Amino acid sequence: MHTKEQLLEMHSEHNEWQNKIRFYRDEIKRLNNQLSEMVTKNSPSQLFASIEHFQNQFILQNENLDIMRHDFKQHENEIESFQRGMHVNMNASISGNHENHRDKLVQFEKIFHDLRTEFNTFKTESEQMAF
Repeated sequence: MHTKEQLLEMHSEHNEWQNKIRFYRDEIKRLNNQLSEMVTKNSPSQLFASIEHFQNQFILQNENLDIMRHDFKQHENEIESFQRGMHVNMNASISGNHENHRDKLVQFEKIFHDLRTEFNTFKTESEQMAF
C-alpha cells in the first residue's frame, strides 16, 4: 500500500520531470538555432550530411520528449485516481510504472548529453574549417 507521503513524493518527482522536459525542449531549440546559423554562414557542402543528421536527431529527441510528457501525464492521472480511491489494486503497478518512467528519463538524459557533446564537437570543428 502506498502511503500519502509516497504519493506526494511521486507528484513532486513528476513536477521535476516536467521541468526537465521543458528544459530539454528549450535546449533543443537553442541547438537547432545554432545549426540554422551554421547553414546560413555558407557552410561547406561536405557538412550538409552532418547538418541533416543533427536536424533529424533534434526532431527525434523532440518526439521522444512528447511521448515522455504524455506518458508521465497519464501516470500522474493514475496516481491522482488512486489517491481519490477510484482504483484499489494499483499499488504495485504505480510503483513499477514510476520506476520505468524514471528510467526512461535517465536514459533520455544520457542520449541527449551524448548528442549535445557530439553537436558541440561538430560545431567547433566546422568553425575551424571555415577559417
